[in-house]
Amino acid sequence: MKKGNKKTAAIVAGLVGVVSLIGSGSASAALRPDAATGKYCVITLKKLQPGEATSKVTSQRCGDDPAAFEMAKSAATSLAFLHEHDNLGGTWRMYQGDDGPCDASGYGIDWVGAVMHHKTSSILTNNWCNSLTLFHNSYRDPSAGSAYISDPGVVAARWNSLPQFNDRTASFNIFRR
Repeated sequence: MKKGNKKTAAIVAGLVGVVSLIGSGSASAALRPDAATGKYCVITLKKLQPGEATSKVTSQRCGDDPAAFEMAKSAATSLAFLHEHDNLGGTWRMYQGDDGPCDASGYGIDWVGAVMHHKTSSILTNNWCNSLTLFHNSYRDPSAGSAYISDPGVVAARWNSLPQFNDRTASFNIFRR
């Protein structure tokens, strides 16, 4: 092996060792910063500005530890939790506001991600978010159908089972009416 190839191989082996040490951490570690995969995710969004249709994602942390839900529920700026099953069960995605609670401008989510695409069955809202429009298509395209939910907290203690739109959500808007 040439001297340059040996050096490259040593660097690669060292990097693999560091990555495997990092990856061997506790399996119950809550949420991995800026990771886009996992059963449970917290996605932080910027509020929509005039003329914008899509909220900018400022961070996404995911993991496979269901206990992370308890930590995420206490987040000061949680807006909505989308759950895979009725009664807030199964895999979930929590959206929080980087710019604070809901107002009339709200937040626009283009796609709920592969794990939740057409799998949402219940929703928990927070921080003055009392109106949602759920869309069957990504990018909040209403052509394949949508459902508007007003005051989900009034319907059933801040969560709403979705019998009329079960497993059909691909994107949504959330705001305060």
